[in-house]
Amino acid sequence: MRIEVDAGEAWRVLAEVDAALESATGRVGKRGSAVIRRSALAIEAGAKARAPVDTGFLKGSITTSVSGDGRFGAMEAEIGPEASYAAFLELGTRKMSPRPYLRPAFDAEEPRFVAAAAALADLNLGGMRGGAGV
Repeated sequence: MRIEVDAGEAWRVLAEVDAALESATGRVGKRGSAVIRRSALAIEAGAKARAPVDTGFLKGSITTSVSGDGRFGAMEAEIGPEASYAAFLELGTRKMSPRPYLRPAFDAEEPRFVAAAAALADLNLGGMRGGAGV
């Protein structure tokens, strides 16, 4: 039995962009760093705007941590809450319906990130991506 999964255009473009950026290590620099930081901060802001508020602790605990600077390859951003009950609100429990705030913030930013990363890859590769049309 064979199972095929179509991860969609966004994942195909991200894989292509990832490969392109990997080969362009060292050339991404400030622009790549700006794309990652801008998207991470947009996700943080979106999550804070969507977070359920009782005391405000959850909303205040959502932070962004960025490591790397884009000049030497690896760079990543971690966005998330520190509140111990955050996952219960995001995912729900047996007795409580989910009240998602982080995933919707990610989903809202994803198209902008994909477009910015694709544009960065085109810029760094001189349009050699094969016309993905992003």
